[in-house]
Amino acid sequence: MASDNALKLLLVHDSFEEANRIVSLLRNANYRAESKHVDQEEVLSKLLQDKPWDLIIGQISGANTPAKAIFALLRRLNSDTPVILISEEYNPRHIVEGLRLGAADVIPMDEDQHLLLVVARTLYNLEQRRRLRQCRRRYAESESRCDRLLSSSVDAIAIIQEGTYLFANDSYAQLFGHLDSNSMICLPVIDTIAHEDQVRLKEYLRPIEEDEEVYAEHLTFTGITNDQIPVPIEARIAKVDYQGEPALEFLISREFLDGNSNSLERSLAENGPAISIQRDKVIEIINTAIRQAAQKHNSSIMLYITLDNYLNTLAEIGIQNTEQLVTQLVEKIRAENPEDYPFKRFKEDTFVMIMPNTGTDAGLHYATHLCESVAASIFEPDDRTYTLTLGIGASVVSETVATAEGCIDRALAALNELYEANDGAFANGAKLYESELGHEFCEEDLEDSARAMLEGKQFELFYQPVIPLQGTQEEFYEVLLHTREGPKTAALPENFIAKAFKTPVAGDIDRWVILEAFKSLTETLKTAPNVRLFINISSQTICDDSFIAWLKVALRASNLSPRQVIFQLREIDVARQFHRSVELIDELSKINGDVALSHFGLAIEPMTLLQKLSVNYVKFDSVIIEKAYQSEESHAEVEDLIGLLKAEDEKIIVPFVERADMIPTLWTCGVHYIQGHFLQPPSRQMDYDFNSED
Repeated sequence: MASDNALKLLLVHDSFEEANRIVSLLRNANYRAESKHVDQEEVLSKLLQDKPWDLIIGQISGANTPAKAIFALLRRLNSDTPVILISEEYNPRHIVEGLRLGAADVIPMDEDQHLLLVVARTLYNLEQRRRLRQCRRRYAESESRCDRLLSSSVDAIAIIQEGTYLFANDSYAQLFGHLDSNSMICLPVIDTIAHEDQVRLKEYLRPIEEDEEVYAEHLTFTGITNDQIPVPIEARIAKVDYQGEPALEFLISREFLDGNSNSLERSLAENGPAISIQRDKVIEIINTAIRQAAQKHNSSIMLYITLDNYLNTLAEIGIQNTEQLVTQLVEKIRAENPEDYPFKRFKEDTFVMIMPNTGTDAGLHYATHLCESVAASIFEPDDRTYTLTLGIGASVVSETVATAEGCIDRALAALNELYEANDGAFANGAKLYESELGHEFCEEDLEDSARAMLEGKQFELFYQPVIPLQGTQEEFYEVLLHTREGPKTAALPENFIAKAFKTPVAGDIDRWVILEAFKSLTETLKTAPNVRLFINISSQTICDDSFIAWLKVALRASNLSPRQVIFQLREIDVARQFHRSVELIDELSKINGDVALSHFGLAIEPMTLLQKLSVNYVKFDSVIIEKAYQSEESHAEVEDLIGLLKAEDEKIIVPFVERADMIPTLWTCGVHYIQGHFLQPPSRQMDYDFNSED
């Protein structure tokens, strides 16, 4: 609640008299209520955008403004305004419905003491959430100041965790031949160390425990630049805490740098991009908008603007012409920006614009207009004509946003929905992020909830058979992760697991799934010795250098052979983490483990990606299969793709087989395995009869 103890209250009720009665009740209970009565959805939308409110009290079955409309508006505006619903009578069905929508509680009419107690509890919880966001903002600002100090340091500094660069400032990146310090993030440290020094420095590239003592010391070694040029290095290595995790700091002093030639830095500076990438500036302007939203309640709209098919354009016309194209695009966007909104380049193919004091409708209208204007324009780098399309993810910057990274993640989520709607090929449009979670469930809570559920054993495994069409003695199941039914999971959205797998906790969930699956497999092999499991792994595990070592230990402890497990990697994760995926596939191959590429067919050129990989199984995405049965053209395209896969000697899996008449066609095409609820839905036991004639 506001610091002046004034309760900013919206009463969404068909009856003005009942609304007045509730206000009188609250004032008699010593609440200084500044209230507005609302009986139209349009008025509610305007009031919610004008200023922040502490509480909404509404009808669960209002005729003019239904309860669902209230929560839809709150999600759209990303507003943390708690809602208490009033029911005309005590009805358990109404209570369950209201709580599922996201209400703090559902109170029967005339239960005044109950209402006052719920109001007190709800306002207390709201105050705690506001204080928590304030602490998170202050913490993020402190981290930002530390990052700025590291970035601007005259010394060359890098932060390393488990053998991977988490941070490198410009001095360090340029010393190793990189144009941009961001290009070193997630780069294996071993790749920047000369072969003769790698064994000596491996001790510093392993995981570090939080309570482990690491004494600071100076080391000399030969570094390797991005162009494979040896560079002498003298670094001080010390243990530090970075973003709440133990890590190592490599510090190369200014004095040492001054003693070396800086010709490499000059060369890199001369070949920088035409429109400079200003990642730190972008984070700064977003943080400024967040502070204004928190202090002055001035909401903004952030536009995350990407170029469709940037990599294809880069491959087609080269980096110089692509930069000319980007320069012309920037001029076009600036011409469409008469208000001179802050606009910076965030990545090679991405820009960010902040629209202060702008509502959601106006922001989305501008973003859509910008997409249409750019799509209708002709660009002429190097005397050739090109057309471009944009994808724009829009996110509200309000008091509920704690960090710049959280704001960017929301815009990316909206942008990804556009790409998914177009099979991942392009976006060519704008979309506003709208939370699918309850409006009191912010993005920072998602990781915490997933971790709490993991520690509280709220996940469980199901198994679905993968059935052979061409005959084999092996019996395959796919391992599927579900949430246990119960009060702790009832309020979660249907796609909670998919969202959780985009957070850092995904790696821990992967390891839990693997260990639990190994336990079940060990028991099943006693009676069914031919069983093999398909286990999905996330992009976090793909990037985890310690995963293979951990997997070897888990296999030995379970007395299992790597041949009994097939790890599934999503096509989109492989495309985004290509080099790390290739390394993981190679390491699994060395221990005689198999790999499957799942969700195949959504990439622009799926066969081009596949031909660069060495996988044992290929599983189509459900979207591809559904399209195949919607039109003859799509059906022919899938048959052609199956033919190409057979030519590459790939074992083909078709999931989501939901009709009996699909099976003969798939068998004729040469598909090796099928899977679907029609055959057998997922179950807690591996009990499918693979010898059945049905």
